[in-house]
This record gives sequence, structure tokens and C-alpha cells, in this order.
Amino acid sequence: MSLESEIIKHIELLIGSIGVIIALFFGLFLLIMRNQRAKANVFLAVYLLACALRIGKSLFFNYFPIDPRIRNVFLAMLLAIGPSLWFYVRCLYRRQQSVNKQIYWHYLPSFCFIICSPIIPNNQSTLSVTIAGGLLTHLLIYSIYALFWLLRQANNYDSAFLSVRKWLIYANSVTIVMTLSYIGMLLGLIPYLSGAFLFSGMVLFLSAWALNNPSLFKAETEKYANSNLGYEQAKTYINKLNVLMEKEKLFLNPELTLTELSKKVGLTVKQLSQAINQVEKENFSQYIARYRIEEAKRLLMLDQYRDYKIAAIAYESGFNSISSFNLAFKKITNITAIKYRQSI
Repeated sequence: MSLESEIIKHIELLIGSIGVIIALFFGLFLLIMRNQRAKANVFLAVYLLACALRIGKSLFFNYFPIDPRIRNVFLAMLLAIGPSLWFYVRCLYRRQQSVNKQIYWHYLPSFCFIICSPIIPNNQSTLSVTIAGGLLTHLLIYSIYALFWLLRQANNYDSAFLSVRKWLIYANSVTIVMTLSYIGMLLGLIPYLSGAFLFSGMVLFLSAWALNNPSLFKAETEKYANSNLGYEQAKTYINKLNVLMEKEKLFLNPELTLTELSKKVGLTVKQLSQAINQVEKENFSQYIARYRIEEAKRLLMLDQYRDYKIAAIAYESGFNSISSFNLAFKKITNITAIKYRQSI
């Protein structure tokens, strides 16, 4: 081996090792931090650990011989990466803190492969290459489906969830690229350790993103962990509430209470408060004020209200005091009601 190729080999080992070490540390950290752990983090941890073991085997095997049975055990990690990524996307996107136990059937192929590792060929034969191709195809199907599912949900997220959606798209896209690179390696089209470069790049980017966006890895709904109202149910009730607010204009009642609204929606006061907080990212007062300000803006644009005083507009919109109206209007629109009228 030439000196130049030897140097390149060591550089590949160094970069790949950095990714493996960080992934192992990050995965273990997510599992250990029980007090802040979301269910999604468990699947992310399994994803990272499975990737780290798989890439680590590739790096180690490049220098030392490994028994085929042990190589098969590491190869089985490919069957765990896909399901972990898919369930991570589902849990994080939908803010789920619990999952159906039936999902663990998705990990059954991985366990079966480990059990059968002594009899599965791993000797570069046609059958061995076909099996490896099947494992990579399994991972590719999961990651493509997860990305497809995520893109179809494009209109079902709030503005505060943009960074989460971007990260999930990134994680799926990189996984697809990594899988395709391994298929290329299997076919002899690209160098064997190119996957290590991609993996290290993904892990380093994830680490930087985690430092800047720690909320991605914390249980956003932890304070509602004991509630029997799931996020998807909360969205359904909030949609119902929004329809009521727009059709019946309940917000025009200055004495409107959370108790009254909860009865109309069919929830307890605590559940409705939770639903508004989780879905709309507001408390009850902010939620009602937003509707009232939109009504005030509508009235200010109408010719028949042109001569009305601002105080009259405030009362017509459901506010019971001009001071609360002025504070809410300035906070929501970043402009006073007088200047808003002048700007029309």
C-alpha cells in the first residue's frame, strides 16, 4: 500500500471514529436523561446507537478480521435503523408520549437476524450480497416512506414547529443518502468507507443543531404526561372550537369564560386549557384576545365604523375595557389601533 493511500485510510478512520463516538455518547445521553426524555428520544437513541454500531463495524473490519457471525450481528442493526427512524418521526412530529406496543413487531426481523446469524452466509457470495442488499432495501423503504409521510403532513404543523420539521426532513434525507451510498459500496461503485464520512457529517450536524435547539430533544408535553388527552385529540377539539368561534363569534361576549367554552366543546376545563396550550401555543386569554383583535381590525376597515371611537370598537369586539384592548392590540399587531386605522 502506498504512503498516500495509507494516509487517506487513516483520515477516513479518524473522521469515521469521530462520528461513531459522538453518536454513541449522544444515544446513551438520550437514554440516561429520563427526567427530560420524550418517547421520540428513545427511538432517536436506538437509531443513533444502531448506526454507530454498524459504521463502527465497517471501520474496525477495515483493519482487523471479524468472525462472519459477529459481522451478521452488526449487519442486523440495519433492520433496526429504519423502524427507529420511522417511529422517531411519528412521535416527534405528533408530540406523542406513548406508542402502541404493536410497533415492536417492526423490530422482529432484526432479532430474528441476530438469532440466525451463525447460519447466515457472510462471505461475499452471491447469496450473501443479496441478503445485504435486502437489508439495505428494508432500510431504504422505511426512510423513504417516513420522508414521504412527513412531506404529506406539510400543512399540519404550527409555526413553532418549523425547526422540528426541518430537522426531520434532514434526518430522513441523510439516511436515504447513506443507504444509497451503502448500496453503491455493495455494488463496488463507491469506496467502502464513504458511508463513514456521511454518517460523521450527519452526527456532527445533529450535535450542532442540538446545542442551538435543545427543545428538539426535550419532552414538550411532559407537564401533561398524566393527561388522557393526546395531542391528536387536542387538535380535533381545537378545530371544533375554532369553528365555533368563527361561526358563533363567542368571543364577542365580554364575560366569556373557559368553563363556558369547555362545555360547548365537550371537555373539562383542565383539558381545554391543555388543548389550547399545546395546539395554539397560547393560554385562554391570549386565544380569545387574538379573535377579538381580528374582529377589531375588521371593524376598523369598514366604512360604517369609520366615525366610531376606538373605545367603541373595543367594546364591539368583545373587550370590557379600553386598556386591555390597547395592550392586546399593540402586542398582537405591533401597532396601536389609532395608527392601524390611519394606515388603512
